[in-house]
Order: sequence, then structure tokens, then C-alpha cells
Amino acid sequence: MKPSSGAPKRAPSPQRVALNRLSAVMQRGATPDRMAREVDAVVAQLRDTADAEQVQAWLEEMRDGFAESADAAAEAIDEVEATEKAARRHAENAALAMAATRDAFARHLTGA
Repeated sequence: MKPSSGAPKRAPSPQRVALNRLSAVMQRGATPDRMAREVDAVVAQLRDTADAEQVQAWLEEMRDGFAESADAAAEAIDEVEATEKAARRHAENAALAMAATRDAFARHLTGA
């Protein structure tokens, strides 16, 4: 029998669950439209788990994080050799999906 490690593990925060979900979908090569739909679903779940003020803070934090990631992904395209067509297409798709994710969080922040 394995000895108990003491304190029970804490459940991941709703924000961590949301990020894990979005990351898993993005890793499967999701399109920008799919990422926008995933953000919509994630935001709905977040709104069910916390008050409006907390959700607003989470949305701002996630938008800002994805904004940084979208910028980095866009810059990464330039690092892929033009002769590597498949790699370049993958980098371009990843940048578009990241930008769509950022834009979807921004849309939820403005209430549009």
C-alpha cells in the first residue's frame, strides 16, 4: 500500500481547466473558427463558476496571455524557411488560431 502524501490535491482552478481545454484543441490543429467556438464554450463555463467580477478578471488575463502568444506565433512564421511549405503552413495556421482565440476573449470582454 502506498502511504498518503498528506494534504489532498486541490482541484485545478476554472481558469486552468479553460486553458488546458483550449491548449488541447489548439494542439490538434484547430481552425480559427473552431478556436472561437471553444472560447465561447469556455467563457460560458467560467460564467457558471464565478461572479461577474472574477470572470472579467480571468477574461482580461486570458486575452492578454493569448495576445502575447499570438504575437509570438506571428513572429515565428518568419523563422520558418520559405522552402518548408508544410511547416510554414502549420505556423501560419497556429498564428491565425491564436489570434482568433485572443479576439474571441476580447469580444467577450466588450460584450459583443
